[in-house]
Amino acid sequence: MVRQIAVPFEADRPLRPPTMRSISLELRLIVAIVALCVGAALLGARLGGGIVEQQVEEAGASRLRGAAEAFASQERAEVEKLSSTLDALLSRDDLRDAFAARDRERLLALAAPLFETMRERDRITHWYFIAPEPDATVFLRVHRPELRGDKVDRVTFRRAVETGDVGAGKELGRTAFALRVVRPWMRDGKVIGYLELAEEIDHFLGAMKSRTGDDYGILVKKRFLDQRRWAEVLGERSNTWNDRADVVVVDTTTFTEGIIDYEGDLEALPDDGVALGEVVREDRAYMRGIFPLRDAGGRKVGGLFVLHDFSAEHGAARAAMLRSFMMLIGLGAVLTVLLATLLHYAVFARLRRLERRLAREADERQLPPGRMVELTDDEISRLEVLLRRALFPSRDEVPRDPSSSRGRG
Repeated sequence: MVRQIAVPFEADRPLRPPTMRSISLELRLIVAIVALCVGAALLGARLGGGIVEQQVEEAGASRLRGAAEAFASQERAEVEKLSSTLDALLSRDDLRDAFAARDRERLLALAAPLFETMRERDRITHWYFIAPEPDATVFLRVHRPELRGDKVDRVTFRRAVETGDVGAGKELGRTAFALRVVRPWMRDGKVIGYLELAEEIDHFLGAMKSRTGDDYGILVKKRFLDQRRWAEVLGERSNTWNDRADVVVVDTTTFTEGIIDYEGDLEALPDDGVALGEVVREDRAYMRGIFPLRDAGGRKVGGLFVLHDFSAEHGAARAAMLRSFMMLIGLGAVLTVLLATLLHYAVFARLRRLERRLAREADERQLPPGRMVELTDDEISRLEVLLRRALFPSRDEVPRDPSSSRGRG
């Protein structure tokens, strides 16, 4: 025999006003699923977009590193050009004979027209005839014939003397870099002097920009430059010497304010450079980086600043993030419909059929309506009420606690 046990109710407890619990449990679950799907879509789009943007930034950083190699490649190509030109000049007997005879006027007459051709065609800006050691003074500057007699002690020259072969590299003058190539001139197995060609590298950046589309700038430590000579060359209006504390921009392909804004120590730059992150100006996005520039002696005297416009890649990453979000939202909507349908037919439809059956049986048996602690439309709560009607039809059937009668009467 099954004994029915009633559960006591708090008769005097006031009814609470309808709350969120009055909303259908099925509807609440659907709302929760929608919220989860939207949250997952946002998170997925953010993560996916972040991955795409990271890949874009890594590609941009690789492009920046390639700029340093492009500069070195440009330098090697120019050294080869200067070396080839130097070989051609060293093979000319008329120049060698005039130099060996120390006939400066004849030497200048032969060299001047050649120099004009080299300057116009090959951008060669300096041509020196240098006496051998121990003198090691300038015998003739073809580009400045009035200046001569000063002693040469440059690294490239010392390297040519020590090795008996070519000495090449970029050296910092009073206002800018110059790329120099020096070779000894031999006659009858004896060094009669040295021949040097050089070019200013101000056209390097323009040539690199025409190939890559990126912008470049060269920063140099002030202590390697001559402030008075700098002011004379640039003039009062263009003098940028005081723009920065310890460095000066000696060449740039862009004049956008604040683009070259590296404040670190150029001599402390690592060999592989430093990526400076991105900067957004109006509708353009840029990747920035700076790489050390060494002179022929290996000193870090400056830095090559690179500005890569990756607006297209940046916009593609944002568009990919938006597309990912829309795709995930669409997928979430499909999953929501599928889950809602599954829950409806697998759970809530069956619960409602059970609820109607219990209600019908309770009405047929004329059971008391039962007591509800809260107003509710919750499917589970309605089933609980119906089960209470069926199992505990009367409050009088609630057993009393024997200890409650002690001490009375």
